[in-house]
Parts: sequence; C-alpha cells; structure tokens
Amino acid sequence: MRFLETARSVGTATLAVIGSLLPNFKDTTVSRGLNYHYYFSPPASGKPTLLLVHGFPSLAVDWHPQINYFKQKGYGLVVPDQLGYGGTDKPKESKAYVHSRLAQDLVDIIDHENVTDVIAIGHDWGARTVSFLANLHSDRFLGFGFLAVGYVAPNSIGDAIEELRNSSIANIGYETFGYWSVVRLISPHPILIEWFYREFFSAPDAPKVIANHLEAFFNELYAKDGRLWRFNMGPTGAIRVWIESDTSTPRITSYADDQWKFHEQIFRKYTLDGPLNFYRVNLNGDQKEDDKLVPLENYEIKKPVFFGGAREDYVVVYWAQEASTRQFCPNLTVVNFDENHWVPSQAPKEVNQALEKWITGVVLA
Repeated sequence: MRFLETARSVGTATLAVIGSLLPNFKDTTVSRGLNYHYYFSPPASGKPTLLLVHGFPSLAVDWHPQINYFKQKGYGLVVPDQLGYGGTDKPKESKAYVHSRLAQDLVDIIDHENVTDVIAIGHDWGARTVSFLANLHSDRFLGFGFLAVGYVAPNSIGDAIEELRNSSIANIGYETFGYWSVVRLISPHPILIEWFYREFFSAPDAPKVIANHLEAFFNELYAKDGRLWRFNMGPTGAIRVWIESDTSTPRITSYADDQWKFHEQIFRKYTLDGPLNFYRVNLNGDQKEDDKLVPLENYEIKKPVFFGGAREDYVVVYWAQEASTRQFCPNLTVVNFDENHWVPSQAPKEVNQALEKWITGVVLA
C-alpha cells in the first residue's frame, strides 16, 4: 500500500492505529482524470455509508476514531485523502481546488463504489467541500454533517481579505483571518522597492517556510491550548513569526508520538504546496467565480444537517459558525464540544455518539 512503508518506519503505535486501516485503501481515477487515494469499507445490509472529508492539514487516516467506531456498527465508509494530500494527486494549478470540482470528485468516488444512502461529514476545509455537495448534489445524500466549521454558503467568504478581517473584528471582537493572506508592504527607500510578505498561507514562500520549520508549524496548528490561536494565528503576521522563530508549545494529546512522526514524514515528502491551494482559491478570485455555479435556490439546505461546534476554538468561533449555519439550514441539530478545533480526534467518543444519535434519530427516522 502507498503509505505502508512509512507507517512501518515510525513504530508499532502508528501501525496499531493507522496501519490497520491501510489494507482498505484504494485508488480510483475521477472524471477529470485525477487519482484519488481513499479508505473504503462497504456497508452492512440496511446501513448508510459515511463520506468523511478532512481539512487542513490533515489526512484520511486522521478520521480513524470515526472509522473504527462506525465500521464496527456496520456503517459503510468512504474516506479520501483530499486533493493535494497524501496519496491523492497534487495539481499545481489553484483552479483545480475550487469546491465544485472537489465535490464532483467525491461524487465520482461514491459512484465508483456503487454506494447509496450516503451521509457526508466534513471537518475544517472539508466542511466547505461538503457545503458544495449540499448545494450541487443534495439529491445524492441523506444528510450533511459539519465539525468545527459550519455550513458555508456560496459567496459568504469572498476574496477581499480586508473585508474578512474587518468583519471578524466587528462580529467576533478580534482578528481571526490574519493567517490567510498576503500583505505587501512597499519599502520607503526612494530607489529600492522591497515587497515583504507578512502573511502567510497564501504567500508564495509559505510552502518553503513551512517545510523548513515543520515542527513549529505543527506546534501552532495543533496547539493543546486553543487560546494560542487568538494571539498567534488570528492576527496578521503572527503565525509567520511563530513558525520562523521555531516556537514550541504542547500539542493536542489525541495523537501518539509515532503518529506525529508519521504525519511529519508524509508532509515532508509531499509538502504543503497542494493543500495551501485551499486558501489561495479564496483569495485569487477562483472560488468567487466557482460560487456562481450554485443557483440561489440551492443556498438553503433542506436535508438534515448536524453541526458540532468547538467551544475552545478561538479562530473558528463556534457560536458564529452555528449562527451562519442556522441561517441556511432549517433542519439543524447542534451539539457543542468542550475542545479546540480538532474535535473529531480530541473528543472521539462524544463526537461519534452525537453523530450516531443524529443519524438514527433524525436522518433515518
């Protein structure tokens, strides 16, 4: 299997958690000619299939608490490495990552497996892709789940970073989008014009900076203390300073040391250049154009929707996510968790039980 040798190289703990999933990974070519690497387990008779869509910077195997729990209960599972990640193709062009195309890729995978009665669940940027599944392919799904990030309606993000920044300050009380953007400062020198990239995920040098400081990058993204995001990720310029300074802090406890080593080896091998396109398309106009494909009448999601908020997430603030989701999803179930952004791994028992209760009591009722 594609990742088997990497898993073996980092120890028995990783093999126990991740290695057991590897025999169920497959590859298929979607309709636009790209290869997707994904976990598949067929459903037992009468059970629905869960399509689990990860975000940034994760892998399909990060859903292992949900995979193991729901597989034992007979649910089918389709869990892809998103475009740009892991064993899936990594096109350079940012337009390849607009969410209508990503959504079609996922429909192609479930078609390839001939599964019906599918429930799509996304975390982080995976929630944005699941939103497009709800907008453009609602008839193919029984319901939609969103973790940490709620339903994202078309045209609600836009491509003006100053507008996003000002909106977060006005509504949340502080800046939350500073890690996204590029701010170009012109040197006051009368002859030499110097362009300095303060920020970050959309900056041309971001993949190289992250590769050179990968430990610090993971320290920030997976910080155990969610409050750090408010001061070291949300403000413009803060995350670049953190990463380039090789700053350290305790990480979330839901990953074993060997799992961190596994992730670091994967992202050192493939870099973050592909995954960073999820940010680039939202700032270069590609996603704004893509949003126009959604008819206005499809903004509202009439199927059952689940939102699992993260109370300790200080950038993707749970009450704001719930409010925007509630605006477009009348059949909404909300459960909030006392964890930071990484709720599927930080609170697996609570998340799994809440999702199962929603599936059995609402979606299938």
